[in-house]
Amino acid sequence: MTTLTLTDALTQTDNFLLQSIPKSDLHNHGMLGYRREVLEQHYSADLKEPPAKFHVFKEFEEYLNHTLGPYIPQADFFETSLRNSFLQAKVDGVRVLQMSIDSRFYYYLPGSMMTDMVAKAHKECAPEIAFYPQLGMDRAHNFNRLMHEVENLLDTGFFKSIDLYGDELHGSVDDFVPIYRKAQQMGLVLTAHVGEYGSAESVRTTAETLQLSQIQHGIAAADSEEVMQWLAAQKILLNVCPSSNVALCRAESLEQHPIRTLFDHGVRVSINTDDLFVFDQSVSDEFRNLHTAGVFHAAELEQIRQYGLQAFES
Repeated sequence: MTTLTLTDALTQTDNFLLQSIPKSDLHNHGMLGYRREVLEQHYSADLKEPPAKFHVFKEFEEYLNHTLGPYIPQADFFETSLRNSFLQAKVDGVRVLQMSIDSRFYYYLPGSMMTDMVAKAHKECAPEIAFYPQLGMDRAHNFNRLMHEVENLLDTGFFKSIDLYGDELHGSVDDFVPIYRKAQQMGLVLTAHVGEYGSAESVRTTAETLQLSQIQHGIAAADSEEVMQWLAAQKILLNVCPSSNVALCRAESLEQHPIRTLFDHGVRVSINTDDLFVFDQSVSDEFRNLHTAGVFHAAELEQIRQYGLQAFES
């Protein structure tokens, strides 16, 4: 029996073949890991479509607040979103999933209620996926409340990684050093959003300050030969989301996306969805898009696929 390869799948027009190839999604915000029409059907709602481009980060936040704000307080929103995110990942051939769970949901689901619900959704919807629950922290959230949520959620022992997300120009990463040191002592993988809106130097500074092993986005590093050399030497993985970067005006187009420059300089990169709810591109879509646009040959995409699949191997 012939085993289908990524090269075979990329040369076919049937997306089912590409979905059958095992992949990772290491930059996935769990409440946004599925397509909009799923939520529309669930709530019998007509949700606003996102614009093709968000010119500033505030526009993106306003879209999410306007679109999801009425549903987040609903009793079944968290569980519904979780289950559909797992089901979407399963259908798309994701076999290694690092899904961010926002600490703010602790307000609605205190104690172990939140983590128990996540574990149940994984077990019932996609037990074959190697799941790495990530504790997500919003930079703009009230700091004292955030620390209360995060301390309690870390103490559950459920999470396997931690992430700082949101507007990276808000506040200072120095404020988060104590919680990152606690997470490190607990054996969690340390990640943070940086280099999406910030500079190349901010990528290195944040990685050094928080002692990161993975970076969410990090594409600004392509502006500096020195920073790229440093990332390559440190073997830090950048979890890149091409369609998100284009929609948020962080890359001019897929053809001009800095992931090519990063890869050529020996920086480890993976390909991810970010927010499928908004950007409407699965991991399979992202692989095909990069191949069709001529950004990578199939053999190069295979190397990138392996970087993602091996992200949690010691």
